[in-house]
Amino acid sequence: MPLDPSLLLFVPADRPERFGKALASGATGAILDLEDAVAPDRKAYAREQVRAFLDAGSDLARVAVRVNPPETPDGHSDLALLAATRRIGAVVVPKVGSPHDCARVAGMVGDLPQIVIVETARGIAHCESIAGAPHVLALAFGPYDLAAELGGVTDADVMDPHRARVLVAARAAERWAIDGPSREYGDASIPAGDAVRARRMGYDGKLLIHPAQIAPVRAAFAPTGDEVAYARRIVDAAQRSNPAVLDGTMIDPPIVIAAERILRRAGG
Repeated sequence: MPLDPSLLLFVPADRPERFGKALASGATGAILDLEDAVAPDRKAYAREQVRAFLDAGSDLARVAVRVNPPETPDGHSDLALLAATRRIGAVVVPKVGSPHDCARVAGMVGDLPQIVIVETARGIAHCESIAGAPHVLALAFGPYDLAAELGGVTDADVMDPHRARVLVAARAAERWAIDGPSREYGDASIPAGDAVRARRMGYDGKLLIHPAQIAPVRAAFAPTGDEVAYARRIVDAAQRSNPAVLDGTMIDPPIVIAAERILRRAGG
């Protein structure tokens, strides 16, 4: 099965003892992070830990690897590693600024699915063309690097216009849209609230930086029983007739699409 990128948990790539735990955590998959989570003097060591894990693994469909920016020496080495080892679920590419960055990655790892992080001013400016690049599986919004570059803050009222643009770009290209992680994990209400806001905007999921975030974020994205029941009634009505009417409401294609998305989030 292809990788479900809706709840991916980051794990530092220089902490191999955590790789298996991340995959067993209840997240939809694990991102072995060679970029921000690894100090510069440990990059080579981290690559060797990733190589050993991938070479020994039997099922890598739920494994993703975040590489360093592809134009850097470390990024090139990361991609060379992925090109030479067994196929994983996706490569996570940071600081993507144009479709050329996606093409550079594909030039080294072929058709490996790409989760591209839009977290720079250039990335926001070109997010529509980035979303349409070949092999892109998902667009992930990165508020922290973006805020630092813009000279602003990561508060929702500041970031939401950019968050919305990335979402629209992903939807227009029929890609997954994944919200960036919350920094807080000690107070479950904070990532839960962030996840509710992302879900209400239309995002498919959220990146995670700590196992404590999994349960509250999953719950925030899960539809209620009433929502699932009504979505099933909509889909059933649409299958019986076209156009369909349910409880005095016309069921047109956008209503059906929304109902189908709720059923997918509920697992069927």
